Parts: sequence; C-alpha cells; structure tokens
Amino acid sequence: MDPTTGAMDPTTRFFEGLNHRGPDPLLGKVRGTVRFELEKDNRVDTWLLVLSAGSVSATQTDRRADCTVRTDREYFHEIAAGRANPFAALLRNRVTVEGDVRLYSYLNHLVPGPPGAHEPRDWVKRQGRRQ
Repeated sequence: MDPTTGAMDPTTRFFEGLNHRGPDPLLGKVRGTVRFELEKDNRVDTWLLVLSAGSVSATQTDRRADCTVRTDREYFHEIAAGRANPFAALLRNRVTVEGDVRLYSYLNHLVPGPPGAHEPRDWVKRQGRRQ
C-alpha cells in the first residue's frame, strides 16, 4: 500500500492477484517456493510465492524457499506492472536469483505483458475469422 494515498502499489496488486487465479495448466507439473526480497531504503519486504500443481498463491511472509529473488522494490513495481521483463531484468543484473533458477523463469508467465500487448492466442483466433 502507498502510505500517502492508501492505494495498492503494483507489487501488492500483483501478488494479491495471484491468490485469485484459477489453476493454470501450463504450471501443472511445477512445484516449489520463491521468496522475493524487495529492498527500499533500509527495509526489506518479503513475499513468498508457492507453486503447486497449477495453483499459485502468495503471502507476505518471511520464510525460506527453493529460490530467492532480490531486487529494489521500485524496480519490482515495473516488473509487476508489465513494464519490465523478468528475464531481461536478470540478464541486466537488476535482480539476483539464488537457488532453483528454473522457478524464477515461471515469473515471466505470471506477470502481465507490456502495456498494449495482446494475448497471442486471441490474436490468432481473430486472424482466422477475417478469412
């Protein structure tokens, strides 16, 4: 939450939204936990992402995980809003990942696409109707 406006920031909105997703068949065989350590000033906020047979949940808790991701909280806002790509962030050293990096790779599937992006399957369906 933004202390000045009371509005939910992109990071909180992202993690809270994961708790309302239905089972995801693309994550059906994935099991593991990812701890996010988001730094701001001298504080570290932690979120725990649990992936279990297609289900995804997130809680704001301080617990060990199979994979630990560290980054600046403001930068993670960009990832959570779809304005930054998690894979590119790793390559640019904007995030550090320890443990099972494979689990971090699933973050690309969970974050929204860039503003103005479309779902490829929907685009293909529309293309088929035009002919």
